[in-house]
Amino acid sequence: MKLIKGNKSIFLSLACFLWGACSYQSERSMAVGKWQFVSVTANDSVMFSIVETDFLDLNADSTFHYEINEAHKIMDGTWQYSNHQLYLKYKKLDTTRVFDIEILSMHDLIFNEKEKHFVLKRSE
Repeated sequence: MKLIKGNKSIFLSLACFLWGACSYQSERSMAVGKWQFVSVTANDSVMFSIVETDFLDLNADSTFHYEINEAHKIMDGTWQYSNHQLYLKYKKLDTTRVFDIEILSMHDLIFNEKEKHFVLKRSE
């Protein structure tokens, strides 16, 4: 069968789609990146306002850094991802917080810690 221009485009589109569908990315590697805070609530009430510069960095080397201006929070430490939970081990506080992941995609990260609800969007 001779490929004509239209069939060639369909074939290439289908091949790209199948290649993308077959590629695997672990949830941990999907979490790596710079995330911008959208909201932080507790029991459906806003805990503090979020500004454009509030962010969470989850680095590939398992370190993290976040800043939330109104809450006067600047924190560093290490992180792990396991069984749909994000573990943040803080340097200064010598404590580990565990967050249940509700949504993790290439664009959205939503997690909970008891009654606290965190919504973030990928910024890079």
